[in-house]
Amino acid sequence: MIYQNDMKRIIFFLLFIITTINITLAQDFYKKQIAKADSLFMAQNWASAKSIYEKVSKDTVLAPISWVRAGFSNYNLRNYDDALVQYKKALTLKPAVAAMPIIYARMAKVYAIKNQKEDALVALDSAISNGYIQFLELDTLNDFNNLRNEDRFKKIRSRVYTLANPCMSDPHHREFDFWVGEWNVFQTAGMVPTGAQSKIQMISGGCAILENWESPASNGKSINFIDPVTNKWKQSWVGNYVNGTQEFINGEYREGAMHYDFTTVSNGQKLMGHLIFYNQGPNQVRQFNEVSADGGKTWTTSYDFTYVRKK
Repeated sequence: MIYQNDMKRIIFFLLFIITTINITLAQDFYKKQIAKADSLFMAQNWASAKSIYEKVSKDTVLAPISWVRAGFSNYNLRNYDDALVQYKKALTLKPAVAAMPIIYARMAKVYAIKNQKEDALVALDSAISNGYIQFLELDTLNDFNNLRNEDRFKKIRSRVYTLANPCMSDPHHREFDFWVGEWNVFQTAGMVPTGAQSKIQMISGGCAILENWESPASNGKSINFIDPVTNKWKQSWVGNYVNGTQEFINGEYREGAMHYDFTTVSNGQKLMGHLIFYNQGPNQVRQFNEVSADGGKTWTTSYDFTYVRKK
């Protein structure tokens, strides 16, 4: 005999099971729909992706990324007002930290297209505050054409470039810039041409200096950078001759010159050495290399070159 309370418990349990099944089926349906929309989005089928995102969003709370993709689909379809609504919705759903600069930057693009300059600039400020560093977008996208002559936009672009390339604004990283350029190389004594030339490039966002050396007898490259362990400059050289590698360490810019130390072996004998680059003005650099076999008591010049900037 089933008592009334037992019957209530059974009914409640059955209702719970049915509700759970319905929720599970609904969740499965929405997951499949969103997966389909995501597939269409990746294929750049903006109209179909937008249709599914917006249809599903009426019945469930989409993840922030789905709202962003719905907005981007509308952006590509030039439905700019709808795109803004969906980007703003994504922001209310606490998106991942990595998504924040993307959302604000995309909002800025739409505002700029609509010529709502102040809103666009505010959105860019928010994008930067959340880690936006895509300065190439600011340089190339037609979306920002309405802003490019604005002083505030130019300052924003400069700020983004600095954030993307922090070495460019670091005085320590700029100490060796005097060597950057294209040079003809001479023997310092008598300024005798060597037939050598060297192209020195700033690379890696200003975090390194690349040497490209060519002469009748040899060619090679070096990369110069600040060693994070010592916080001093380091040069790694590789030439075309046998065992043509050398490490120059403890680089310091002082008294108008970059000073490196190194050790090497010649004819079985260990040598200590100095490699010095003298900054002799905007169009000339002297490169001087000397070694000692007696612990620094006496020194022998290995080479003494003067670089003259090509005109």
